Amino acid sequence: MNLRKYLAVFYKEAVDNLRDRRTLLTVLVFGPLFGPLFYTIMMSTVINRQVADLDQSYTLAVQGAERAPGLMDYIHQHNMKTEAAPADPRTAVKTGKLDVVLVVPEGYAQAFAAGKPAAVQLIMDKSRDTSAKNIGRARGVVEDYARSVAVLRLLARGVDPRAVEPVVVENADVSTPQSRAVLLLGMMPYFLLFAAILGAFYLAIDSTAGERERGSLEPLLTTAVPRSTLVLGKLSAVTLFSAVSLFIDIAALLWCQRLIPAAKVGISVDITPANALITFLVCLPFCLFIAGLLSVVASFTKSYKEAQTWLSFIMLVPLVPVMGLILFPMEPSWWMMLLPSMSQDVLITALIKGDALKPLFVVLSVVSTLVAGFGLTGLAIWLYRRERILG
Repeated sequence: MNLRKYLAVFYKEAVDNLRDRRTLLTVLVFGPLFGPLFYTIMMSTVINRQVADLDQSYTLAVQGAERAPGLMDYIHQHNMKTEAAPADPRTAVKTGKLDVVLVVPEGYAQAFAAGKPAAVQLIMDKSRDTSAKNIGRARGVVEDYARSVAVLRLLARGVDPRAVEPVVVENADVSTPQSRAVLLLGMMPYFLLFAAILGAFYLAIDSTAGERERGSLEPLLTTAVPRSTLVLGKLSAVTLFSAVSLFIDIAALLWCQRLIPAAKVGISVDITPANALITFLVCLPFCLFIAGLLSVVASFTKSYKEAQTWLSFIMLVPLVPVMGLILFPMEPSWWMMLLPSMSQDVLITALIKGDALKPLFVVLSVVSTLVAGFGLTGLAIWLYRRERILG
């Protein structure tokens, strides 16, 4: 390969892409920054709401409160207030005026005093997501009251309350605050890989279908530059933009992580610069893979618009394994390292959790992704050697 001709093609493609400011903003600014910023805002909002909900008092509507003074006192001791329920509590819940209503029926006091099961009723609408928090809170305090009364009754009868619990389950959580970071950043591998794909997207189209549509591909193929050198120069430029987009995305994540109030929920988000660099390096082969995949598919299309349509679908294909792991979590295994995108997802997740990467996994991921990338590069060269590439 003639290095001078290769660099000339590479320079031309890179400069042409830099001249399109709208594409440049999408590829190198909006695309890479959207994921970390969106994720940070979303996680911060969720965490702050959860913490605020724990401290916020809730007023529970009760019908027949005078029949259960002990239960009302217990509710008041648990950061909740009570108010009189409307005459028709079912309509109030159904229309959304109230999330939940506690009904203490007649006969409750007599059954409670006799030591018999005293039923109360929670009127709720489970189809409304906004009510779930207050429903759970009301149910929880009533069930806690029932358990405390049961314990007191057993003690009054000289029975050890532990006798009704023949098996006690004790949780032994071996996770660390850092390993629990994956609960907050589990979607970040998706955003990182998507940034790499978006970085390659427009240049892959422009350097193939765009050249053909503008009529500049045929003169380019008649120059003294071998077609293999031509393809390698184009793919190198596409890979470079993909890698730059990925790098910006990782740098944005490194900066945004400090804005997530993870400590409020007992989680430590601490992606170090070293881990960020390792993340970039293990994802770098994916940039070559996606550049080859998008370029090969774009070479079959006849126009820029058709290429956009096809690549919009194709760019989602590498993300299917990532979404599969989100929907069906599995323990990392060697065969996952053979699949581009899935292997990077597994390795990034391990870095977020603070786990040490297994050398075998890293080698398999890098080698398999590079083999797939070089295979697609060879396929692109073969396609460019055919006259049908001109359409």
